[in-house]
Amino acid sequence: MSFTGENMVKVRAFPGLRAPDPESFCVKPYDVISDRELAELRKSDNAVHIILPEGEGEEVYANARRAFHQVLPSLVRDPPSMYLYQESSPAFSQRGFIVAVSLEDYASGRIKKHEETREKPLKDRIKHIEATRANTGLVWTMFRSQTELKQVMDQAMQQQPLCDFRKFGYRHRLWRIGDSPTIQRIQSLLEGQPLYIADGHHRIAAAYEYSRHHTEEEAQYAMVFAASDDEVRILPYNRVVTTIERPDFEEALGQYFRVERLPQFRKPRKHEIHMYWRQQWWRLLPWDIPEDPVASLDVSLLQNKLLAPILGITDIRNDPRIFFVGGDLPREEYERLVDEEGNEAAFYLHPTSVQELEQVADEQLSMPPKSTWFDPKLLTGLVFHSLR
Repeated sequence: MSFTGENMVKVRAFPGLRAPDPESFCVKPYDVISDRELAELRKSDNAVHIILPEGEGEEVYANARRAFHQVLPSLVRDPPSMYLYQESSPAFSQRGFIVAVSLEDYASGRIKKHEETREKPLKDRIKHIEATRANTGLVWTMFRSQTELKQVMDQAMQQQPLCDFRKFGYRHRLWRIGDSPTIQRIQSLLEGQPLYIADGHHRIAAAYEYSRHHTEEEAQYAMVFAASDDEVRILPYNRVVTTIERPDFEEALGQYFRVERLPQFRKPRKHEIHMYWRQQWWRLLPWDIPEDPVASLDVSLLQNKLLAPILGITDIRNDPRIFFVGGDLPREEYERLVDEEGNEAAFYLHPTSVQELEQVADEQLSMPPKSTWFDPKLLTGLVFHSLR
């Protein structure tokens, strides 16, 4: 599929800032660091002091500014560059380009989103960008797979990487692409198609809001990780319900699902919901599947046929009766959450597919909250993009 003219996404190199010791400096993205991990990270020098600084209220952003300015003199300052970043393990490998994209393309919809932003986290990210005057985290985007871009990646990987280390169960390697012919090749190939936001909707929305009030050239661009859509992995984003206050719960399920006991656990197929309840795994099969691309998602089926109508959980972001478990955890963890932690039921879902995400984005629709868990997460601190 080829796009030209007004459908083209503007991509460019940018003068990246890199930590001299990324192995010790890099951390997980700010929104997946647990309180326990945060407390431990704050005991040493790393990027967490920039992305999740200590303090209350506006003090948080002053501390982010101070932490960023403290590390600036030690950062490696590259000439305008693109980068190739790979995370690999024996079981899975993903790679993508780190580039700058025009925020006009985000505003126009050429960079496509699949979820709505919320006011509170958006304001937080805007204030963070205003404090640091930098993109400190990667916005994860995808492009439709094409052979030519993979060939460019293969060629870049023939060179010596800037860094090569293991962290969080993966090998991380970063290559700098600085020669004009290769940069122009990547530009022409990426600009020929749309980009889909995988993760980082609040980060790119905040970068756009910042760009509207600042005239610097770099402020009109956001740093993104752009991966081929066949080299990314979406894992289940499962739900745990703390209490069920319906004596007729099992009977109510029958209105929306065919309910079967699972003699032995297995991962659910598409449009199957597996539920752990009363020390038993159950298979829930919806009586009907809507044709709508959002309503037919497995997360939507659970929400619209069980959580909302049966349990009255309509605001899943804020209802204290539900929490979320992202990633491919073993079934024993869900059994433990119910049997030992005192929760009522766990719901194991088939993961949303990349194709489902792209269809929702193409139709300018929005997925329910917590629909996708991309894994592995991209490190924060490999490259910064100064907006000055």
